Amino acid sequence: MVWIEKHKRSDKVVSAYVVWRLGGGRDGEKQFEAFSAGTSEQNLARAEGFQKMVVAAGSHWPDGWVKGEGFVRPNGGDPTAEAPAFSTIGEEYIRQIVDITPGQRKKYLSQVRVLARLEVRGRLPFAQPVSAISEPEVKAWLIDWDRALKTKANYHGLMYGVFNYAVEQGFLTVNPCARTAPKRRRVKQSQAELRFLSEDEFAAVVAKADGYSYSAADLIRATAGTGLRFGEITALWVSDVDLRNRTIRVNKAWKRVGENGETEVPSWLKKQIRDKHTMREHYLGNPKTPKSRRTVSISSSMATILEKLIEGKAANDFVFVSPTGRPVHNSDFYTRVWRPLMDEVIEDGIASFRFHDLRHTHVSWLIAGGAPLPHIQARLGHESITTTIDTYGHLLPAGDELISDIIDAVMNGEQIRPPLHLLRGGVDAAVA
Repeated sequence: MVWIEKHKRSDKVVSAYVVWRLGGGRDGEKQFEAFSAGTSEQNLARAEGFQKMVVAAGSHWPDGWVKGEGFVRPNGGDPTAEAPAFSTIGEEYIRQIVDITPGQRKKYLSQVRVLARLEVRGRLPFAQPVSAISEPEVKAWLIDWDRALKTKANYHGLMYGVFNYAVEQGFLTVNPCARTAPKRRRVKQSQAELRFLSEDEFAAVVAKADGYSYSAADLIRATAGTGLRFGEITALWVSDVDLRNRTIRVNKAWKRVGENGETEVPSWLKKQIRDKHTMREHYLGNPKTPKSRRTVSISSSMATILEKLIEGKAANDFVFVSPTGRPVHNSDFYTRVWRPLMDEVIEDGIASFRFHDLRHTHVSWLIAGGAPLPHIQARLGHESITTTIDTYGHLLPAGDELISDIIDAVMNGEQIRPPLHLLRGGVDAAVA
């Protein structure tokens, strides 16, 4: 058994001690490692990571770990032989990251394991000691790995962090990923174009969805009508819907659990969670970013749809549920509804699309109708207006039309004059 003891110091910082007996038996000599150099959160996160490494080592010290110092390279000798494997230092790095969710930690650990098994040009480059991996090997991986450039860019970001951590720990002098990152413009160019449904396509899809369970047609209508993400709209409770003021409150979303079922439920939500709020491999947590926690206005037609869905339900019931009354699981919905629905749609001559494209479609409607980008940014929960402009700026029609009118005026021998509302604004400003 390996356990963690916590001690609060006089400065209110919590020190964490990982304690166990060698070999795991009662007669084994008692061992401990202290984590006290950082904040309370950092100390606990590092202790939890070390605890898992001790368990994996059969209740022994992890190979290469020096008590009180971590993975430290001894003086002299062969540096390649002394350094830990990429997977070992990668796991240590991931387990000491504080500001990630349990699901993200689980994903990163899985990515490190994928890299450790990956064969590139007849070799396993990431199965080596971290100090033996060179820049050419990273480049060879980027060139040869048969994955989308976006996927490789995501893995590269994690690798950069692992190698940078190895530099900080003294195993490397240079990060082999430092000069190899895929260019952002190339990554963006490699991605599929966003799919926006026309009004006619949307109507046809909704008509098809009326025959499916999960209230599929209403879920599609509500997503396209609000721009919420799948994990947000399926996490809505009845109490999040304000029909009187025609708003919905986005304050939670579905998150993936950690490798051992760890969750990160906000303290305000913990007291409200009941059995009906649980779902396999997921838990209710904070939305994607701080600005994703928002209030979204809804139209009268949206209010009518939601009113029908919440009628007779308790305040803490989900707005959307499966046919058995449970939360909507993404993979179940995809298998039983979305995939067969897309098969039907394709037969009718409409190109298939992802559920997330309903969010893009929502934005395209708003832009076509003249909604200002800052309002759209707030509605979507984007952290920066740059994200909104980069993603949807090409849909703006007004700028191109105005430019054409200006050029035509000059070509026709006319004088360029600012639009009347701009002149009026200038006069009003001067008077004020």
